[in-house]
Amino acid sequence: MSLFLILSTSLIFGQFGPVQIAFESDVAYPSKTLAGDVDGDGLVDPITYSLVGGYTYGTQLTWYRNLGTGAFAPKQVMFTGNIANNASVLIRDMDDDGDGDLVIDGSWYSNDGTGAVALVGAFSPNGGAALLLEDLDGDGDIDDLVRTANGVTILLNNGFGTFSEGAALGPTGTNTTLSASYADVNGDGLADLIIGGDNAQVGWYANLGSGTYGPQQVIIDLVSPTKTFCGDVDGDGDADVIGFGLPGGTVWFANNGLGAFSIGDTIPYGYPQVIADVDGDGDVDFSVTSGTSCDVKILLNDNGASWTIVNVEMVSGYNLVGTSYSIGDLNGDGRMDLLASSGMDIAGWFENLGNGTIGARKRFCQTMAGGYDLSGADIDLDGDLDLVTASYYGDWVSWYANNGDGTFGRQQIVVEDRDKVSVSRTADLNYDGLPDIITNVASCAIIWNNNGGSSWTVGTLPDLGSSRCEVDLDADGDLDLIGTGSWYENNGSGDFTVHAAIELALTGDVKAGDMNGDGAIDLVIGGTIVLSDGVGIFTTVPGGISLDEFALGDLDGDMDVDILEYRYGYLVGYYNNGVGNMTSDTLSTTPPGMPRTLILEDINGDSYLDAIWALSNGYTHQTYYNLNLGNGQLSGNSLIDPTAESAAAMIYADLNNDAVPDLVTVRFRSISWQQNHFYDAYRLRGSVFLDFDVDAMLDPTDQKVPYQLVKTDANNILVWTNSFGDYDLPADTGTWNVWTTHPPIYAVTNNPDTLSATLTNALPIAADLDFGLAPSATADTSIDLSITTGGAWSCNREVGIWLDLRNTGTFIPQNGYIDVEILGTITVDDLYPAPDSTSGDHYYWNIDSLGWFQHFAIGIAVTLGPIGSSSSLTATFNAGNMTTPVFTNTGGFIGTCAYDPNDKLVTPQGYGPAGAVPVDIDWLEYTIRFQNTGTDTAFTVVLLDSLDLDVDPNSLDIISASHSLTHIQVDADHVAQFRFQQILLPDSNVNELASHGYIKYRIKPNEGSPHLTEITNTAAIYFDLNEPVITNTTLNTLVDCNLFTASVTDLGGSVLEANASESYQWFMNGAIVTDATEQQFTATEKGMYTVQATSEYGCVAVSDPYQVIITHITDHDQLGVTVTPNPFNTRTRLDFNEVLTKDHMIEVIDVSGRTLRTLQGNGTSALILERGELSVGLYMVRISKAEKLLSAVSVAVE
Repeated sequence: MSLFLILSTSLIFGQFGPVQIAFESDVAYPSKTLAGDVDGDGLVDPITYSLVGGYTYGTQLTWYRNLGTGAFAPKQVMFTGNIANNASVLIRDMDDDGDGDLVIDGSWYSNDGTGAVALVGAFSPNGGAALLLEDLDGDGDIDDLVRTANGVTILLNNGFGTFSEGAALGPTGTNTTLSASYADVNGDGLADLIIGGDNAQVGWYANLGSGTYGPQQVIIDLVSPTKTFCGDVDGDGDADVIGFGLPGGTVWFANNGLGAFSIGDTIPYGYPQVIADVDGDGDVDFSVTSGTSCDVKILLNDNGASWTIVNVEMVSGYNLVGTSYSIGDLNGDGRMDLLASSGMDIAGWFENLGNGTIGARKRFCQTMAGGYDLSGADIDLDGDLDLVTASYYGDWVSWYANNGDGTFGRQQIVVEDRDKVSVSRTADLNYDGLPDIITNVASCAIIWNNNGGSSWTVGTLPDLGSSRCEVDLDADGDLDLIGTGSWYENNGSGDFTVHAAIELALTGDVKAGDMNGDGAIDLVIGGTIVLSDGVGIFTTVPGGISLDEFALGDLDGDMDVDILEYRYGYLVGYYNNGVGNMTSDTLSTTPPGMPRTLILEDINGDSYLDAIWALSNGYTHQTYYNLNLGNGQLSGNSLIDPTAESAAAMIYADLNNDAVPDLVTVRFRSISWQQNHFYDAYRLRGSVFLDFDVDAMLDPTDQKVPYQLVKTDANNILVWTNSFGDYDLPADTGTWNVWTTHPPIYAVTNNPDTLSATLTNALPIAADLDFGLAPSATADTSIDLSITTGGAWSCNREVGIWLDLRNTGTFIPQNGYIDVEILGTITVDDLYPAPDSTSGDHYYWNIDSLGWFQHFAIGIAVTLGPIGSSSSLTATFNAGNMTTPVFTNTGGFIGTCAYDPNDKLVTPQGYGPAGAVPVDIDWLEYTIRFQNTGTDTAFTVVLLDSLDLDVDPNSLDIISASHSLTHIQVDADHVAQFRFQQILLPDSNVNELASHGYIKYRIKPNEGSPHLTEITNTAAIYFDLNEPVITNTTLNTLVDCNLFTASVTDLGGSVLEANASESYQWFMNGAIVTDATEQQFTATEKGMYTVQATSEYGCVAVSDPYQVIITHITDHDQLGVTVTPNPFNTRTRLDFNEVLTKDHMIEVIDVSGRTLRTLQGNGTSALILERGELSVGLYMVRISKAEKLLSAVSVAVE
């Protein structure tokens, strides 16, 4: 049965709520990355571009403070605006205040020291700045060059970000374009200027100090390069010149160390984003533009002799932006590290290890980088569902800690550098209570959770394979793994043995289910059914097809496993005939798009599996659902999220601990979740309260009343006010009436006593539908006093006892007290609240008054003695102003050492195995006891109680509960729900005593139920989202004992037999016959015999008397007697074979055993018996002497 079956079965307009973000990448499609000291702490911070506003291409710059240990602080926003794709963006300290300012082309933005920037404006007063931005005059601030119409001029900074033109460089002449670099060309320790571009000033200029530069020095064959760069190409320690855009392409010029250059060679590449020694071998390397791929490539230089493209990282993704590069010493080791980002949501850095080696990518920000798989598990064992994802392009697996309300902490990396990891399923494979992670990458096939997510250990499988599905193949209670062409047997501790199975070599997704109904778990691999015998032998079912996205589940409600496929344009159902043979039917046409994922879940609580799926079509990414109509058919497509951003995987799980699963989706760069509103879309809500001022208004001084039945004509669902006096009824669109069914001793103060509300799509919830109650009688002194134990009495174990006193009448007892007497081999450990006084075995609590519907609860912790020991608890309530002041409830207990902490009790238990109770019994009282025996706190406990159809759910009356009930409901199928939300029930390992709870209620059997009506009851106990604990089933049988009679049959020879019953007791002349407890009885004396028979249902009946006349007398004692006539009318003569003296007694006895006449012997051998008062019938004449029977004879009167 579905956990949420009882919540609503009629909400057809429900929907999922707005998208909420559990995690989102720090950057969106980062097209560029930069490096600079943003905060002025001397450490280089990374900066990335990020798109904002969807595809409107706004730009946000975010930066990440370098903590100096290879770690980086969370992102901070620096700038939001529009930056042209070809704009030059730099981080430089323009105002000499120690922090990095933002430069975009010729404008700059001042940094306030925190990374927040404000526009200052263009810094060049005339002409286009070269954006060299170096200290050209040696005064410690940033200067630049500016291109004028006929020359190049130094642009000097006054130290506060204000620039003015200084001296001109080189000859006067046309200047169309300008590029510049800055390096020590002549080896004098001062950086010189190198000018490139289409201008008359091309060449290099020696730095003479103090901002003065020498004349133009021409480099032969460096003619109008588009760009120039200075760097050590040949690894000889001096700055060579690289010219780009020359007639021969890219050419480098070797420096002899003194500023004299000669042509070196052609470099097989154009101008890169980065020219730097990125591998630490002493010469400059180039970054390589990746085009539409997202690979990271470097053109490695071997001292100018050769140039080789090396793949630093291969990313199998397509993106129009490609890869962007930058450089900076991020770890402070003096070597320039490589920064790279791409539109695949990747931004990171590669450490320059020196000696020609570049390290693997490291992270400085949080990104999803192509979310591909998603699972939910309580990684940190704090009682809520955390999330685990696999990032296909990022090559990592990460988890996200749930704060308990659907908000999440930062991304925590489990493993990284695992190429194309696309699986992140969770399961406890070694049964240590910690969820582990299973991936598709052999080097981390299993990632063992060591300590609640704080540390992990990477594991591999015996043949370096990976798992495609986790299922208990061999029915030994642990999860085995399905590989490709093999399966891995789990020994229960996470150690695996590989077994070859050619049937498992099929390609495609693997799903598990019992496809042929034999109880063994089978597999569906890519569309082919592979049957398992439960011990590792497999059989492939012929006729398998290739399925796209598919899921297993019972589509048509016939209790077998069907298949739902999502292929391009269609949802197709494959219906199982129960033994694995499938027939297909197209269930729905879907919008154009590639299938991304599909799951089957019951999202509306009707016990039928619904379809949830996602598609991508170009830039359109959407999720949908189709409701199961209950006959294997699906409703039309309903849109969930129109902007689902490449949804790759979905799960249905409760993230916010409200007991209702939510829809969770991993997307390309985020994790989203949407609350499921199928259970609260249309609601009728209010309270029932004691209306002290009888104004039908819920005032602050009024008192809400718990456990009152509220009904509506919107459906057949019954709801009671919870422990706080509030109710919440599901409904639908329309106008509905609401009313309360209250105790007859109270009256509703509302006029009319039925409220109404109209629900629409715009106004789906009606609140404040409140009902006032006032007593209609003042003399009802009803008091309930109940005692409940927290589980069976276990020997030498601490057990909790709940005592609950509740005023169910209209009288207010005053000056009262509770007296609890505890006797036997029992130790009282604690009492809450503490008693007001004690005396011996008595504990007293004073109660000044107990108002209407108020209750007083006492908790008692005790420890029982050894097995077989007995104890008792008697509770008495006295009140001074009550005419019947004492209410007592007694419980007696015998210790046992074996018990089930989750059980169902019924009172009265009834007689025998059938639990027989009177057919006209007023109430059956039920108690459901539960205990959290898990490994962490339970946030929500839900009890689903299947009420028998032979009880009246309208009569359900809550007696007491261990914790606050947040929802009480009975649906049209007689399933009661008792919900304890936010119960925070500790596990038994932490607090055994507090790990228990209970609900106690009573209910009436249906009026007029016939004889032998059986009433059963079973409950399912849900702790959070775990599988339910199913209790024992109670049984009562309604028995009409008036239909049971006892009878006696004479089998002859003085043998009597009672009618068939369960037990017997024979009586003679009204006295018990000792040891006469069998169905048959042999009479040895004359007398009137009856039998008391007890039926199998405990009914007791007594037979009519049966007269036994003993006619057989022993030879030496026998007295002969004849009767003439017999039968007789007026008189008859009795003749004896000896004289009867006065010591002989002659008795006339009727069939009921009554002695009607007594005569004495007359000294003769004859006696006349007159009829007298004897009526027509059979009589016995019995002759005895000295209480010894001598003879007996039957006579008949006619």
